[in-house]
Amino acid sequence: MQVNNTMVEVQIPFLLLSILMLSAKASEHLASWDKSLIRDRREVHSSIVDDSQCAEVKRLCPDLSENEDILVLECLQSLNPNVLAKLNDNCQHVVWEHTRNIIKDDNVRDFLLPSCKSELDQMNCQVESSGLYLKCIVNNRADIKSSDCVQAVIRLENVAFYDYRWIANFLNHCDKAIKVHQCGRIDHDRLSQSETIVCLQNKFSEIEEECKKEVLKLSEIQADSIKLDRQLYMACAEDQMRYCRQFAPGSGRVFNCLLQYKIDKLSEQCQIHIVRRQKLISQDYRISKGLMKSCKDDIKKSHCRRQTSDDKSIRLAQVLLCLENVVRNGTKIDPDCEIELADHRKILMEDFRLSPEIVDGCANEIKKYCADAEVGGKTIHCLMDHARLKNSKNRIGDVCQRALETLVKETDIGEDWRVDPVLHEACNPVVQAACRGVRGGDARVMSCLMDNIGADHMTEECEDALIQIQYFVARDFKLDPQLYRSCREDATRLCHASKDWENKNPYDTNNGPLILPCLYRYAYHEDKGMQLKDRCFDQIKRVMRQRAISVDLLPHVEEACLDDLALFCFDKTARGEEMLCLQDNLDKLVDKCRVAVEKYTEEEAQNTELNPYVMSNCRKIINSLCSLDTKTDEGTVMECLIAHKNDPLVKANNKCRISIEHFQLISLKDFRFSYKFKIACKPYAVRFCQTAKTKAAVVSCLSEKVTNDTIAGVKSVVQKECRQQLKAQLFQQRENIMFDPKLAQACESDIREHCNEIEHGSAQILECLQSTPEKKLTEQCQVELFKVKKQEISDNAVDYALMTVCAESIQTFCPKVEHTHILECLKGNKDERGFNKKCLMIVKHRMIEQNSDYRLNPALQENCKMDIKKFCHDVAMQAKPEKQLNGEVIRCLKEAFKHSKLTNKCEREMSGILREQALDLQLNPLLRAVCSNELETICKQESDGSGNVEECLKVALLNKKIPTVACQNEVASLIEESQADIQVDPLLQQTCSLDILKYCSEVPQGNGRHIKCLKIIMEDANKQLTTECQNMLKKRLEMYKNAAQVAPPENLGELYVQVVDSPAKHYIFFLVIMVIGTMFLIGIFCGRITKRQMFVKNK
Repeated sequence: MQVNNTMVEVQIPFLLLSILMLSAKASEHLASWDKSLIRDRREVHSSIVDDSQCAEVKRLCPDLSENEDILVLECLQSLNPNVLAKLNDNCQHVVWEHTRNIIKDDNVRDFLLPSCKSELDQMNCQVESSGLYLKCIVNNRADIKSSDCVQAVIRLENVAFYDYRWIANFLNHCDKAIKVHQCGRIDHDRLSQSETIVCLQNKFSEIEEECKKEVLKLSEIQADSIKLDRQLYMACAEDQMRYCRQFAPGSGRVFNCLLQYKIDKLSEQCQIHIVRRQKLISQDYRISKGLMKSCKDDIKKSHCRRQTSDDKSIRLAQVLLCLENVVRNGTKIDPDCEIELADHRKILMEDFRLSPEIVDGCANEIKKYCADAEVGGKTIHCLMDHARLKNSKNRIGDVCQRALETLVKETDIGEDWRVDPVLHEACNPVVQAACRGVRGGDARVMSCLMDNIGADHMTEECEDALIQIQYFVARDFKLDPQLYRSCREDATRLCHASKDWENKNPYDTNNGPLILPCLYRYAYHEDKGMQLKDRCFDQIKRVMRQRAISVDLLPHVEEACLDDLALFCFDKTARGEEMLCLQDNLDKLVDKCRVAVEKYTEEEAQNTELNPYVMSNCRKIINSLCSLDTKTDEGTVMECLIAHKNDPLVKANNKCRISIEHFQLISLKDFRFSYKFKIACKPYAVRFCQTAKTKAAVVSCLSEKVTNDTIAGVKSVVQKECRQQLKAQLFQQRENIMFDPKLAQACESDIREHCNEIEHGSAQILECLQSTPEKKLTEQCQVELFKVKKQEISDNAVDYALMTVCAESIQTFCPKVEHTHILECLKGNKDERGFNKKCLMIVKHRMIEQNSDYRLNPALQENCKMDIKKFCHDVAMQAKPEKQLNGEVIRCLKEAFKHSKLTNKCEREMSGILREQALDLQLNPLLRAVCSNELETICKQESDGSGNVEECLKVALLNKKIPTVACQNEVASLIEESQADIQVDPLLQQTCSLDILKYCSEVPQGNGRHIKCLKIIMEDANKQLTTECQNMLKKRLEMYKNAAQVAPPENLGELYVQVVDSPAKHYIFFLVIMVIGTMFLIGIFCGRITKRQMFVKNK
């Protein structure tokens, strides 16, 4: 007992010493920890409550024994989450910084050292990287024996970040970014990085690369479950219950479900967080679990990660382009992957903010032009619309243009219309009405929509959205999958296009806009080896037809003509109007634009489907009257429309008729704008008409060449195909005087004065001018009209009025006669029963023209060539080639005819002319002019082609009722002409036809022989004429005597004949002798006087 007490006495001091030593050590550790806290407090602040940003914390935690951070944090953790949520962002950042400071490795060690000295040594937490020390301690907490140490660890863990176990790298790499952007945040019910990550995600483009990688890594973890993105989960809870109740949170399918609904249907906060997640997906495709799961194998097989970048994070656009390239080059991918690709392309089109290129490259344009545009792709379409503007002031810049082009390629809008929410919403009714049976994808619906532009069910909103998309698709032929698939080989072979859909060579220039026109040039190449394959040809025709509706979709034209479009066509906004405007102003365009428009107009002439103005207005008529074969058009359809332009069906469609005539007017600017004419006549135009600048000039030049060759009797070097085209062009010119610019200009004032109320078309203006007396026309109009008359007479096939008005009569009476000489046949049948009355008027008008100038009567020229040279040489030599002779040569031939001096051929020809004139007064314009007064008074009756009017004038002359001397002389001349040949007196011939057949059948015609024969028979007592013939003959003989007295003698011979035949010939002879005798006596008397004067002078 004593020993034990002694031992106790000895041990008590020892224990006290030990306690003192431990106390000293503890004090050292506490001092050391305090120093550490002081050091770290210098980095942040002495305490949270001491920071001016967190003044409200003092109010929330008033009972703190000390202002130490761990106590403050423990207080904040105990508060109601709703109260905690009201802390301002700056204070939250301060709290975050102090919490971050507490869990640093050194601070954790210093905090635990007083309570856990031995345990810390035993756990041996030597971590490789900073930020993991607390994790190691907590993981080994079960091995800690000391309750004080356990409590210290628990206390520290409670105030640390909830997610500290897996955010060490995040905190290390993003510490600076969090401080710079003040992104430190605390959750409503616990301290975690959820809100901090959201802040950094919203500032993603502004943080460093290492931090970006960590943010994307954490975002990828969040993609496993919507619950891991707490802010998204909380903000979209109601939307999830409303729209996606069938998917449980944590299944990874809620986010994709929410994306299926229009963004404007979701709550505002949900929209914000949905867009945030979409932005992250656009930065790294792995954040989209659906895409990762469905396309993992295809990405691996296609080496998409290797092709895009060396970084671990790969942008969504890069993967989309890579997989699209795989598909375009003919490789199949998983169907689920295709669906995911479409969904993610749609994501990029829904919001411009998901594309950094748009955000950066189009910032000024968005602010200037599209500030009021809504979400859901409206801003993107607003920018697209401004890309099409011709005015540079309102047009987006080049950088923004390239950004939009990149987006269109990344999303591959041309492949599936559903990718674009704006297009889908605008065109869904049209698709339901017009494209219901068309499967989606492969641009099938897009092609259907393009084909229905201008249809009744097409809406303005759909058309606008469609054209905005097609504007960019048209600038890269790869963006039309059908075109690319069919023409890839030809484009590579003929147009130096890239072999791959995605151009990986940064130095390879983008010649996308030039590929399509290049391929089109080879569509009709002369060398079959250079022609396109059939499937490519079909696609080229389709695309060219669809894009012809707007200059915007023809980049090779639009880019060359931007300035001219802004200058001349700023107000032309309807479909096809811009190209019409450029064509109308062709002569005013700058060179590069003019060349582009000329080339395209040539293509329009070859293929009518490229002319939207004609196709939209004339499609039904084309289907009814013209077979539209896209492979064999080559100008045939337009030629057909022109030929049927005046058909009742076309006339009923005024818009179609105007479209046709507009093309005709455009084609006058250059002969190349008429495809068949260009093909047939280009060699001759180059050879003979080098100075001709317009098609009208070329047509005039070549037709004159052909006419001159024909007159000269030589075979024309202009081949048949070209001559036929010349006829067709001349025929068109005759139909409307506006198609003959030279004639229209020469007769402009004459048209206003004489034909102002006549409608253009159907050759009405031309007929009006030709019917106007020549003296009333201006000289220049006379000259041009005479050229037209010569062309029409030399080739009746170009006489529009004759060929169209007389079409029925030609078919009935002259079906086998060549149209070149159809007038002669019509003249011979004009008196037949059933002959069209309107045609009769045209034929008579042509006969009047022929009677006005022998050069307009080929038969007269041919049969009277020698006679004209013999009797009318002086008159013919005085004639000017470009002016009419007003019947002078024919009048000369009439005089020779009266005296039977013409050759037999010429006499027969003149006999026919005079006979027609005798039957129809309308064919004798001279008689109508000089006897106008008598025709209004004495012989006021319609000329019915029976010769009744001329007979009336003859009787009036016989009865001395014609007061006008000029009329007397002209009627007397007619009577004398009829005396030379009974054929010229159709009434006498008709009355005595039986007697001539009976008594004078063997007497040759002409030279008055039949009339002399009838006169002899009448005087023969043994033979007797019919009563009608005898009476008519007596009447004619009396007329002949009377006419001889009226008509002034033209020479001494005629004067002698008139005197001999006169009843007062003795009196006349007496007077003549008296005059001659008187003159003789006067001469003798004057001679003697003159002689006497000369004698006186000489003397």
